[in-house]
Amino acid sequence: MLSFSAVRLEEVADIIGSEGFDDEAIESRVAALVQDPMLARRLIDWVPEAFGIVLISHMAKVTLPLTFSVKNKRGKWIELDLKLEPIFESATRLAMHKFHEGPRSTFSNVVHRSALLDAANRALNDGETLEGATLSGPALIGIPAEVYLPPATPIWRRFFR
Repeated sequence: MLSFSAVRLEEVADIIGSEGFDDEAIESRVAALVQDPMLARRLIDWVPEAFGIVLISHMAKVTLPLTFSVKNKRGKWIELDLKLEPIFESATRLAMHKFHEGPRSTFSNVVHRSALLDAANRALNDGETLEGATLSGPALIGIPAEVYLPPATPIWRRFFR
């Protein structure tokens, strides 16, 4: 299981929420901070989604997602429980803190990177309401399902238990 400090998570959110950083600058700064390309990808993808869920939950009564989707190495989409991503829970706590305590500019800059918020905004712009809606969990393209799944049991182990 991943262990990631709240302080380090806040540093990542500050990078993502900084004014004037494009995607490339964010990716290079987060990668330099955590020294693990897949962890950097997960942080860059998950932190905005957690912030988006916090904002949406404050906008309307919605049913929040319990799952997310990722592709396996064969290209098949797999739906997994959000509990499998420890970054999500920590990032949600941080998002709640930033929403209520600020700084608002950081919260705003991070949340505007959320695909879930983008989908909610599109629905609102189309005249829909979020009240009573059910949010689907994010579909993450850059993170393979194998990050979350236990390693496959070698075939020989199946025969020799």
